[in-house]
Amino acid sequence: MSLVDTHCHIHDTVDFDLSAEEIVQNALEAGVDRIITVGTDVNDSLAAVKFAEKYQAVSALVGVYPLIETAPNIEEFDKIIIQYRPVGLGDIGLDYHYQPYNRNKQLKLLENLLNLAQKHDLPVSFHVREAFDDFWAVFDNFPKLRGTLHSYTDDVKNMEKGLSRGLYVSINGILTFNKSAELNKVFVQVPLDRIIFETDAPYLAPAPHRGRKNQPAYIAEIAQFFAAKRAVDFAQIAEITTKNAETLFRLSG
Repeated sequence: MSLVDTHCHIHDTVDFDLSAEEIVQNALEAGVDRIITVGTDVNDSLAAVKFAEKYQAVSALVGVYPLIETAPNIEEFDKIIIQYRPVGLGDIGLDYHYQPYNRNKQLKLLENLLNLAQKHDLPVSFHVREAFDDFWAVFDNFPKLRGTLHSYTDDVKNMEKGLSRGLYVSINGILTFNKSAELNKVFVQVPLDRIIFETDAPYLAPAPHRGRKNQPAYIAEIAQFFAAKRAVDFAQIAEITTKNAETLFRLSG
């Protein structure tokens, strides 16, 4: 049984109660044999790719979280991509949830990073929160992009817009404690060939681990919960979602 955690932040273990070795080993023992750790600014992205070099099971994404205040040097990201060859860009996008936010700054940053993604033919893990109208307007200027809607919590309408553009939908521990009827429709309706799993560790631990630090090993429980919800065999869900992750991020089988 093979599973993939397509989005977590395990390269900085200051937020964990475990060592890096324990985090990776726990994942492997749970059948999660590939992990993608994600950078949130230039220095954090550099830490992510260097961490991935240490562990055969780990790959990295590089990017800038949309709420980061300091504008990054895009040339530095270009150099990191060329030197370390991450499997994609992330955690990038738009976040209008927290007030105040700088809309123009976020839009410019997103466009700059998407130019990089297109230049290097890399998939993107998109962080979009309460900003889909602006997001689609930017995304549609980059017709060759591929990627996933990270930690998706929006409605069916925007899910369908993403699917029509060839995007995947990333499902994490929110599935196990969600109380939104609209989001539940997403979990029930999203096509199996467009699903990938993630933890976003150390955040969003699934039930019954609420209140604890999340870790990639919990992908197995998220997958089991989803399989039961969709009345599909767990082995089938594992096989499909692993293939989806391999396809999107060009992971070796």
